[in-house]
Amino acid sequence: MASSGPVRRNFAGNGPSSQRKKGSVVRYFFLALVALVVALSTLAIRLSRQVIQQSSTRHHSHSVSPGMGDAPVKAVMRSGAADVALPSKNIFPSDDGKDRVYCMVPFIWNEEIYNAIMETWGKRCDVINFLTDAIVGGKLVGDKITDDPSVGYKNYTEFPPGTFPDNVIFINMTRSWHDDCPIEKSGVKKVCRHIWEKMWRSWVYVEENHLDKAEWFCKVDYDTFFFPDNVKYFVRHKNWNPVDQYHYFGHLIQHRQKGREPMIAGATACWSRKTLDDIADVYREMPKGSMKGERGKCEDRAQATEEASTSLCLKKYLNVSAYPARDDDLREYITVAKYKDQLSWNRTEQGEWWYWKGKPKGAGEMENSIAIRPIGLHKYKNEGEIKELENQFFGPPENKFLKGLNPRMKTYVKKVRKAMGTDQ
Repeated sequence: MASSGPVRRNFAGNGPSSQRKKGSVVRYFFLALVALVVALSTLAIRLSRQVIQQSSTRHHSHSVSPGMGDAPVKAVMRSGAADVALPSKNIFPSDDGKDRVYCMVPFIWNEEIYNAIMETWGKRCDVINFLTDAIVGGKLVGDKITDDPSVGYKNYTEFPPGTFPDNVIFINMTRSWHDDCPIEKSGVKKVCRHIWEKMWRSWVYVEENHLDKAEWFCKVDYDTFFFPDNVKYFVRHKNWNPVDQYHYFGHLIQHRQKGREPMIAGATACWSRKTLDDIADVYREMPKGSMKGERGKCEDRAQATEEASTSLCLKKYLNVSAYPARDDDLREYITVAKYKDQLSWNRTEQGEWWYWKGKPKGAGEMENSIAIRPIGLHKYKNEGEIKELENQFFGPPENKFLKGLNPRMKTYVKKVRKAMGTDQ
């Protein structure tokens, strides 16, 4: 029969030796915990210092207004010679209500061109208005006039209400665009060159009526394919203040006689709100009606060139100089010819003709002559060309207009589409 005595249970963990071991483990755990707390505290202090330094740097960079010669902030990552631009919507959102772009198109009424612009680049302007001669008639093919006997020439007020869109604003001119105009040897009449009068009168109108509609105001020739979002990209890189600072920029031309002010090519010229606000006063007060030739005066006169007169008035009365719109690699944001032509211009082979005169050493040539965030591409004079460019730069990937480009053009267009995030 089994014994019924008490059963002994061996609790090995309850002895003195076991208790000493537990005490050691607790002490080790406590020391490790203290070390961890110290390490985390040190890391927190370092991170706090970095945050303070970065905050101080940002505050300093935004509180100092850069001069006209400051280099733009880098927004393009480089790997060798390749251009890898960050998507614009991730760097500078174009729909944030800041740096609005006003597109002012000096115009002679042409319904086909108007519709082509409004269906393409015009819809990307924050505001777009066509400042148009009050006399309507004839038919324009580029800058050539073909008379239209069914319409003739008459004041816009003689047309039925609703004939013209609301953003076509008619400007009364003292000089005609169609009477006594030059006639080519072929017998074709060309538009009279009174663009300076139209320009200063148009800007006075915009300043008096639309100054609060935008921060940046760009004159865009009807034959320039314009990229409003790239204006925003450019001025934000510069960290320019449109309200408190004078700015006047575009494609800088420096081939004129010594002593004449450098000027911005007429394809596209932009300025800040402050510049427009103050130059409008100059235009209102300058002498009017001169019949003399260019004589270094800020004045209204017959046959005056818009580019030269604008730069002269700005420099003389506001001490504002024309500023070249170039990127970090000295590539032009605005072309003075079709981009397919400008991509082939070789300074080494061509020498210093007017286009290259005054440009800095190392200015972009050939495939590297035009910025990959272009502001304006010039000399597209008919509606078909305007719509082709829309498809090349904003149409679906590999559309027929892209496929038809030569290799040099296709390479450039693909860089532009990537930089602007067209295909994202």
